[in-house]
Amino acid sequence: MGSSSSAVPEVPWFQSTLKEIIESLTNLVLKFMESFCLLSSVCGMVGNGLVLWYLGFRIRRNHFTVYILNLAAADFGYLLCIAVETVQYLMQFNVGVQFGIFLFLDLFMYGTGLYLLTAISVERCLSVLSPIWCRTHRPKRLSAVVSGLLWALSLLLNTLGYVLCTVRPSPRVCQRLLISIGALDFLVCAPLMLFFSLTLFLRVKCSSQPFQTGRLFTVIMLTILLFLIFAVPLSVLILLDFLGHKFLYSPEIGFVLSCVNSTLNPVIYFLVGSYRDRKFRLTLRLAFQRAFQDSADDRDERETTGELRGTGEGSSHLALSYPLCRYFRTLF
Repeated sequence: MGSSSSAVPEVPWFQSTLKEIIESLTNLVLKFMESFCLLSSVCGMVGNGLVLWYLGFRIRRNHFTVYILNLAAADFGYLLCIAVETVQYLMQFNVGVQFGIFLFLDLFMYGTGLYLLTAISVERCLSVLSPIWCRTHRPKRLSAVVSGLLWALSLLLNTLGYVLCTVRPSPRVCQRLLISIGALDFLVCAPLMLFFSLTLFLRVKCSSQPFQTGRLFTVIMLTILLFLIFAVPLSVLILLDFLGHKFLYSPEIGFVLSCVNSTLNPVIYFLVGSYRDRKFRLTLRLAFQRAFQDSADDRDERETTGELRGTGEGSSHLALSYPLCRYFRTLF
């Protein structure tokens, strides 16, 4: 009797110790993720700030760089909100702003970036499939108008979410609205982006005539690829969360990955623009200028510098030997 009664307190002691260990590990992982996100946000704000400066004041813009300029603004705003939230969490410092406002701003900037990249992929694909029609019928300020409308759409959706979920909470309506926004992001915009990007890639690589795509094509393809890898999971995790499927660290992982995506975009612009003759060189301004050149501008520059020689008829005929390319040519 004495031995059995003395063994009883060991069970709650073990359970409480295990619970403390799990809580400590959870807090440690969260602090590591938040610290990494803060460092990434600071670096990303510097990079996107430089893109805003050069595209806004130092480099001649075309209709695609208008989208890139707006994308850099959305990335900068997203990273700024993440940085402020992270500092508030790590230092236990209340800046006097509700968490709901930060979440509203995060999702507003994130949604704007998603819609802008969808518009970029659609317009770039159409400009390659029907270049003459786009050149003659495209309104001059279409990029600015579309960008403004996409900012307004994202603001409207997220303002409704903030009002219905925070200011005047209506749980049922809030859940339906957030599920609808998540479905729009993941089930509409992401597939559209993937479809038009894949169509553009196959049209360029499977053409019987060599395309002079320029560095802008590479920038767009890499930017969309990284967005699909790093940023789209946030939409998936948020949608699953509101559908009742919760995973360990799921919101935090989504925000960290999306933060990495916004940080990497300026790095892509610089690396693509500065890569020349298998070396990375040129100043920051020239690298950005070359990265955002369209195919015609890029071809003119390569012809003047003697880089354009023996363009890819062989590669085009090689591409046509693949069954996927032969099938794709029957569609277009």
